[in-house]
Amino acid sequence: MKEYKPSYEIEEIYENTYKIADHGLGMGKVYMYLLVGSEKALLFDSGYGLLDLKTIVATVTDKPCICVCSHGHLDHALGACQFEEAYIHSSDFDVYTQHTSSELITTFAMSGLLFKPPKWIRNNPSYQKLVTQMVQKEYAPLRAIDDISSFDLGGRIITWRSVVGHTKGTISLVDENHNTVFDADAGAPGAWLFLPESSPLSKYKIELEKYRDFMHEKGITRRFVGHSGKPLGEKYIDNLIRCVDISIAKPKKGIKVKSVLGDVRIVFAGGSLIFCRRNGGDL
Repeated sequence: MKEYKPSYEIEEIYENTYKIADHGLGMGKVYMYLLVGSEKALLFDSGYGLLDLKTIVATVTDKPCICVCSHGHLDHALGACQFEEAYIHSSDFDVYTQHTSSELITTFAMSGLLFKPPKWIRNNPSYQKLVTQMVQKEYAPLRAIDDISSFDLGGRIITWRSVVGHTKGTISLVDENHNTVFDADAGAPGAWLFLPESSPLSKYKIELEKYRDFMHEKGITRRFVGHSGKPLGEKYIDNLIRCVDISIAKPKKGIKVKSVLGDVRIVFAGGSLIFCRRNGGDL
């Protein structure tokens, strides 16, 4: 049987900025972003925790690296404890604790989120060994980013802002001098809003409108998200807002699917979609 091994790719996307693709735990690819200054580096998100992130970062820079997590879900935060300095918003402390639990890791690894990993992966001894390693690992608490307004990497100031919706503590990273934001799952074209930790749709819409206005004000022209390696523009934010409007106005519209986390309704608009709670309306 073919061995299942954690794998990654790394690519420079603009000056001193790299995307790292984590091929994951049988649940799909997720992207991390490494920003390097003259004195420090910053890794935004940390994947499933299966990769040796310090060694990967060292292939790019020998500068000390801090880690900032966009939110507490296991595909974005489980590698953060590899770093001495790692941050998350305090509103996602509980989510992070839940997603580092052995029960939830095992459930997601073997049952998936919306769709199960392929049978050849689930039944593969090497995959099962990785799951066991994840379950047995000790995940240190992360620091609260709440009172830190920016990170000075040396000639490069990186800020952040809240984009509540996917979770209560979801944040995006702002590289203003390069007209770029990194918003992981906050403004992803396939936003998940059916989770217990997700905000009501109406609140998410307000957050998206504020986020769009912020990008206009700051001249932000480029976005990088957590589950696509391509830079995205503002139109996907507008389409997400349309999705929310449709979901609220037409609570029975959409494709209905089941997941291990509950029943889901998928609503489309333009090139975007949202996964919302099936039982309708502003939930």
